[in-house]
Amino acid sequence: MLKKINILFLVLVLNLNISTLLANRVDSIDIIHYNIETNLRNISGKQILGSATLVALVKFDQTKSLVLDLLKLTVGSVQCNGNTTIFSQTDSTLHLRLGQTYKIGDTLRISIEYAGAPKLDARWGGFYFSGNYAYNMGVGMASNPVNFGRCWYPCIDNFTDKATYEFHITTDSGYMAVCNGIQSPVTPAANNGLTWHWRLGQEIPTYIANVAVSKYVLVNQVYQGMKRNIPITLAVEAKDTSNVKASFAKLNNALQCFEDKFGPYEFDRIGYVGVPFTSGAMEHAGNISYPLYAIDGSSTYETLMAHELSHHWFGNLVTTSTAGDMWLNEGWASYCEAIFLECVYGREAYDNKINSELFEVLRWAHVRDGGYLPVSGVPLAQTYGTHVYTKGSLMAHSLRMLVNNDTAFFNTCKSYIAKYRFKTASSADLQSHFKGRFGSEIDAFFDSYIYDKGHLDLQIKEVTGEDMAITIKAQCMSRHKSVISSDLKIQTFVTITNNDGVSKIIPVNFNRVLDGSYYGLFPIIGNKRQATIGEVTGTMLGTTTQKAWVKGNNLQTFSNVLLSFTPKMNPDSSFVLIQHHFATPWQEAKFYPKGIRISSERYWNVDGNWNPNFKATAFFNYDGTTNSKSSGHLDNELITGTEDSLVLLYRPSAQSPFAVETDLTFQPGGSKTDKTGRFWINNLKKGDYVFGYRDIAASVNKIEEDPRVIKLYPNPSDGHFTVEFPANHASGTIQVIDMKGTLVFESKFNKNEKELKMNSSSWNDGNYVLIFEDLNGKITKNFIVK
Repeated sequence: MLKKINILFLVLVLNLNISTLLANRVDSIDIIHYNIETNLRNISGKQILGSATLVALVKFDQTKSLVLDLLKLTVGSVQCNGNTTIFSQTDSTLHLRLGQTYKIGDTLRISIEYAGAPKLDARWGGFYFSGNYAYNMGVGMASNPVNFGRCWYPCIDNFTDKATYEFHITTDSGYMAVCNGIQSPVTPAANNGLTWHWRLGQEIPTYIANVAVSKYVLVNQVYQGMKRNIPITLAVEAKDTSNVKASFAKLNNALQCFEDKFGPYEFDRIGYVGVPFTSGAMEHAGNISYPLYAIDGSSTYETLMAHELSHHWFGNLVTTSTAGDMWLNEGWASYCEAIFLECVYGREAYDNKINSELFEVLRWAHVRDGGYLPVSGVPLAQTYGTHVYTKGSLMAHSLRMLVNNDTAFFNTCKSYIAKYRFKTASSADLQSHFKGRFGSEIDAFFDSYIYDKGHLDLQIKEVTGEDMAITIKAQCMSRHKSVISSDLKIQTFVTITNNDGVSKIIPVNFNRVLDGSYYGLFPIIGNKRQATIGEVTGTMLGTTTQKAWVKGNNLQTFSNVLLSFTPKMNPDSSFVLIQHHFATPWQEAKFYPKGIRISSERYWNVDGNWNPNFKATAFFNYDGTTNSKSSGHLDNELITGTEDSLVLLYRPSAQSPFAVETDLTFQPGGSKTDKTGRFWINNLKKGDYVFGYRDIAASVNKIEEDPRVIKLYPNPSDGHFTVEFPANHASGTIQVIDMKGTLVFESKFNKNEKELKMNSSSWNDGNYVLIFEDLNGKITKNFIVK
């Protein structure tokens, strides 16, 4: 046993040392050009025979050795500047002793001959041989580093070392090799072979260099770009040419959209090459490896087409500096799917895409990725996870919503891309660039959204005001977060429905005040009836929404909010709106139910415009299982014992206490310990529903309501007004916020002051909210300036 333990310890140490070396390696050269010559004539043999010439500049004085990356391919010989060079190999590296010492700026021309069977990554990527096809997919999702150029040629395999490329690929007659860049004339090779020549004039990192070999024909087109005409090549077998034209019918639309939003397309050529890959595509520069299943003659996969194309701005042109910031590549490319839909099909298609991503993140990201993560600084194993792709997309959307000016947002995207074109960038670089345009609120957004895990959930506490102005007081609840910046602003959309059932969606900026509450102020015509946050997604919040006009008695499955209901009486149409909050519901401490622990994981809000005869039953399913990544993980924190202790609670509004719902049937699953089951309620009501768990330790004493009041007069104000403080107040602060959510006045007071006189003559006419806060609590007052 001791021997086995020692061997295991040695393996762990070696693995740790290898990872440390990879992380800390400082390369002594900068490769500026690769010339790759590869023989891929015998595809069925699954072997590669190649030579590569690397042109590099020396970065340090006294350089006499260097390390290159090459994965399990056998090197036959190495020359440096025409001289035979001593070398040694490990499984993944090639070590060269140069024979003499070089200084900064010297040029090296390193020629390497190699052969072998190129490797596949354990999860995704590598070099594939399949039928008539040989091709590479440039990342290794389970490898360290994730760059995977080293699986088929010697290189410095990281994101920061960029170079131009030449390819000379020899194939059998009847086959074609398609690579990055522009094609040069094909030349004959020995034994009835052909050598295909391609040259890429732009510098790229190793992982997006590409070769694909099959019985290709080229479908050639030209795109009239912002600055020039750009050739397009779609490489497929002859039988797929009709399908590829149909499946890429919106390619020009995507190009026009992305050039308009992010600036000119910078690469020599626009290209897609069909490959028999079954798990997505790869954004090789100007030569995207695209799965044959997506070339089916339909528009089904056009967002995949758009995603890979958009990498020519996010990833290929501006590349993430590290794998931990992969959201800068994949998150923004995922967001570009929504941008494409918006450009081609309109804003509703964009909103639908964002809403589906919101559900995916809130429901599944922490399950699939093994926990709640920030999008910046993800662990290596989650480099290509749901947080990076889908939450990364929502972060780009949220930044756009925060800016709240599309022209300014996309112009800033353009200038960011122009600044870092053919370079690498980090989250801090993106933050700095947007901060330079929009100020310090960008820091609060990055601190709370980009660098911190979990999510926020803005919940309405109170809606006040009538006629021309509405004030919403909200609470920002959080789920597995560490940071909510005190300067964080939340830009979202509020739906106001008046007494006649007419709704209007309004963008609202919510500002945080001293006690952590958020205030949003905005104008509205007509008496308000209800307010809803989240029907349209602004900056990402922890709520999903589903709504529909319902008529008849058919089962309604609202999968986006994890609820189903069946109308019992519904002769006329009723508008049903349900929200699923992935956070604990806010409530005043005095309303905490004694002996019941309320779920910190989720709750439902049920609302809508129901006809007077509307009645419905509903299923509230619980699932606290954790043994699958495709189910459960919803109530596992709440259910800590037998399901007999579970209850369903209801309240009509946030100003009411939760009470146990009794008009229901409790239906546990196979047993009372399997953590699955449901509550079948007989009469669905408007309001909030949440699961609770009977727990004597959850008892909390009620807190008496604060009876204090303040007086403000005259109201409306005629330019001056007086605020009388409540008796026996402590020292504190007064703030005034206008209808746009802007802080227009702030002042401190001490415990001996009785009143405050204020001058409002310079303020715009309209509604304002005054916030009085001391150590005893907070009081708000609405007033008007004329």
